[in-house]
Amino acid sequence: MTKYFAVRAKNTFVLAIFVTLTVGCSFGPENTSQVIPEYQQQKLDETISSDETGSGLGRVYLQRTESTGGSFLTGVQRDLSTDPFDVVQVLLNGPIEAEQDAGLRSAIPASTKLLSARYVSSDLVRVDLTSEIFQATGDDLVSSVAQIVLSLCDIPGIQRVIIVVNGQVNEWPKGDGSLTSQPLTAFDFPGRAISSQPAFPAIIKVQAE
Repeated sequence: MTKYFAVRAKNTFVLAIFVTLTVGCSFGPENTSQVIPEYQQQKLDETISSDETGSGLGRVYLQRTESTGGSFLTGVQRDLSTDPFDVVQVLLNGPIEAEQDAGLRSAIPASTKLLSARYVSSDLVRVDLTSEIFQATGDDLVSSVAQIVLSLCDIPGIQRVIIVVNGQVNEWPKGDGSLTSQPLTAFDFPGRAISSQPAFPAIIKVQAE
């Protein structure tokens, strides 16, 4: 009788092993639940959060002075929103340390404060500054105005910028030295900034046979 139970127990054990192996081979990796390590879960959370809250890249224009004494504006990338106030405020904050080391500066007087920057229409932005902007004179004033206009016109949709001081309309110099109280555009400062656009491919005209 004891021998009978021993044989039966042995058969039951073998059957249990067989069932375990069969079940293990019946399901591929896609049907197997896996626990994601905690450090990987953190990385996934950070990736999702970054994608959802990223503000995107924009540009502000700073001035570089050559050894010959001439100066030009160049666009530098910054992490910006498309809010005009944000863009102008970053511009007024001036170049960061790395940009200063590269020889970049702002022609806009450091004491200039931004009172407001808002849309007047879909393509026009009104910027209100304090009177410290007038501490810039001559070519620096032209560059100051160009920095503001070019930085804002880099935002998709903005084509015109009107600059006022303490709420009052003023005349501003364009790239050719003439004065205007009308809204300014990027085309008012030809040759003032180095183009960062890639060369356009040649257009080949094909004549119909």
